[in-house]
Amino acid sequence: MKVIAYDRFRPGVTMETIQPLLAEEVANVWRLWKAGVVRENYARADEPGVIIVFEVDTLEDAKAYVADFPMTRAGYLEWFYIPLMAPVMLESQFSEVAGKRAALPADRPAALGQR
Repeated sequence: MKVIAYDRFRPGVTMETIQPLLAEEVANVWRLWKAGVVRENYARADEPGVIIVFEVDTLEDAKAYVADFPMTRAGYLEWFYIPLMAPVMLESQFSEVAGKRAALPADRPAALGQR
């Protein structure tokens, strides 16, 4: 299962606060990346923080990995989780006619013009 985890600094925490733990934190994420547990890792563009995509068996597994992060153990971060599942096959939600019309991208302009 994929789990998106994102963090926020707790009140009063700054970049200067986390600096002493940054190298250890990054090394920990890199270790998980090499093990196939972390699939994607991003810096947030809107505020300080990261977004990590985990490949784990359960949401609890992702939470356990995060709980072991140095900055989490230090109490600097608050984490939020979004567990993901495979999407419902979109084709199964349409009738045979509508499914055929939407199935081929080349048919889309013609189908839109016929409405």
